[in-house]
Amino acid sequence: MVRTRFAPSPTGPLHLGNARTALFNYLFARRNNGSFILRIEDTDRARSTDEFERAIYDDLMWLGLVWDEGPDIGGAFGPYRQSERLKLYAEEAERLISEGKAYRCYCTRERLEELKAAQAAAGKPSRYDNRCRDLKPVDAPPGVPGVIRFKVPVKEVLFMDGVHGLLSFDSRTLGDFVIMGSDGIAAYNFAVVLDDARMAVSHVIRGDDHISNTPRQVLLFEALGLKTPLFNHVPLVMGPDKTPLSKRHGEFSLKGLRDEGYLPEAIVNAVARLGWNPGEGIMGLDELSDAFSIDKLSKSASGFDEGRLKSYNKDAIQIKSSKELSILMGLNTEAAGLIDALKGNASTLRELETLLRPFITGPSPGSTESDELNQEHAKKVIKAFRLALDAIPGLKEESYKDLVEGVKAATGEKGRRLLMPLRLALTGMHEGVELANVLKLIGREEAIKRLRRFEN
Repeated sequence: MVRTRFAPSPTGPLHLGNARTALFNYLFARRNNGSFILRIEDTDRARSTDEFERAIYDDLMWLGLVWDEGPDIGGAFGPYRQSERLKLYAEEAERLISEGKAYRCYCTRERLEELKAAQAAAGKPSRYDNRCRDLKPVDAPPGVPGVIRFKVPVKEVLFMDGVHGLLSFDSRTLGDFVIMGSDGIAAYNFAVVLDDARMAVSHVIRGDDHISNTPRQVLLFEALGLKTPLFNHVPLVMGPDKTPLSKRHGEFSLKGLRDEGYLPEAIVNAVARLGWNPGEGIMGLDELSDAFSIDKLSKSASGFDEGRLKSYNKDAIQIKSSKELSILMGLNTEAAGLIDALKGNASTLRELETLLRPFITGPSPGSTESDELNQEHAKKVIKAFRLALDAIPGLKEESYKDLVEGVKAATGEKGRRLLMPLRLALTGMHEGVELANVLKLIGREEAIKRLRRFEN
């Protein structure tokens, strides 16, 4: 059975690169009638927070990426937080020591830094020199816990990658690496191997920045006698600064984009096309999962295009009904008519809110626009237009032109001097929807009410 996992660390907000990883794992599981697992990798206790963990749940649910097993709902292979699996890691590390596949290392940080500096000066790659590999227990310094290192066997490490094909590594370049810290916390590679095996993960889909970790993990799977999953490393998503998207790209966090007024279906469709081409137009998760195939993923890094995301978001806004949009923005559903008229001009919900604001609340006499409305010609136009509105029982499509012509004749004003005071008094904006539509949208009574604010 296909089992995939998304395993974020609760040390910061999820970004678009994380969203793509989660999406591809979700789509592959759904495409193959499998299970999508959420695992929280929270062994970095100094930086992990409950707040970030809750945010992970919120972001994934918002995107529609519902997991089948996880910390909040449990499952047959739990627990699903690494901080709750520490006993397992410790027991397996001790087993490797007893089998002669791992050992305790007591090298100080100072010695390791000196070793690294010497290797760099000699133009050699940084790796542990295995000094403590054959250290006898009687020679261990008393009272020092040390770290546990894995004894890397000398061999060629091969694994088939679903995206990049057959990959080969010389294990001698790795050095004996740490699997347990002196504080008893499992190192990333060790914890991940045990978790993937115990959770029966069949396919690992992750960024290709993890390719360098994979030979270490393959060796650990073999040493522990565990089944190795199928690895699939997708190219990274690059930010505008040409560096891989990370938590420091705060403007591309899912929370930030959500606050800006991006819709989940727009984000899903935008990130789905970072290294994959499922087709044109907004597609639902079911459509995307039906089309998903690992062998169709690109081997090249993808640059995130904010303009493309905005385009998808604009399409998503158009697809949604005005009632749905009013609920999303926390507006009374009576605003649906306004939304219908304006949503074609907005790329985000925030932009739509900006367009709606003057129609919903209107300008206030204390606003910056009121200075322009204090001019004599502006007051004259506003009063004349209000009197003209008072004189008619209701607004019809042909009424606007007659009203403007009447005010023009009464005041002697024309062009910008005639229309701008009306626009500012009714909307507080220098540009936007045609004035005829403004009147239609806010209605005669509301128009009169707003004009009166600026008469005196």
